[in-house]
Amino acid sequence: MLLGIILAGGKSRRMGTDKATLCWQGDTLLSHAQQLLLAVGCDQVLISRNGPGYVQDVYTGKGPLAGIHACLEQHVCDEAVVIPIDMPLLSSACLSALIKQGRTEQHSCHFADSVLPCYLSNYSQALAQCRNQLSQQRLSVRGFLGAITASAIEGEQPNSELTLMNTNTPEQWACAQQIMQQETVWAV
Repeated sequence: MLLGIILAGGKSRRMGTDKATLCWQGDTLLSHAQQLLLAVGCDQVLISRNGPGYVQDVYTGKGPLAGIHACLEQHVCDEAVVIPIDMPLLSSACLSALIKQGRTEQHSCHFADSVLPCYLSNYSQALAQCRNQLSQQRLSVRGFLGAITASAIEGEQPNSELTLMNTNTPEQWACAQQIMQQETVWAV
């Protein structure tokens, strides 16, 4: 079973508004992320986010690793793919390539350009390492991926630097919207 995890629990201080509720292609960014994970074959999608109806962190205020941990604690799976809420240009082709690489190698992996998104091939190992690091106040996702010896793979698309672009500020958000608008015009 492939579990999809969306990390949407940040405070969005730099953006000035909740990133999950931003409008993207006629829907919320959160809904867009859910649809993306379902499109790449996730059997279930969990959302790490403070609020009723979402997976709440066990280790509050500890960042993305705590969100990964909370979702893995809540749902046993064979494998998982983790995405952040703030990558609106992330494509199903990019995620599918990541999952395919991880399955082929039977090994956790992420793109060399970014620790997120990541594919976790071994549920038990990933959960145990999350617990270990969080209990020791080691909160780095990069450190977590290093500890489980995740492979760093090169991007599978010519525009991987755009696909993996984070939108943490209004300026970055405007840039992502402009890129999407240009791609829509080119597709017509």
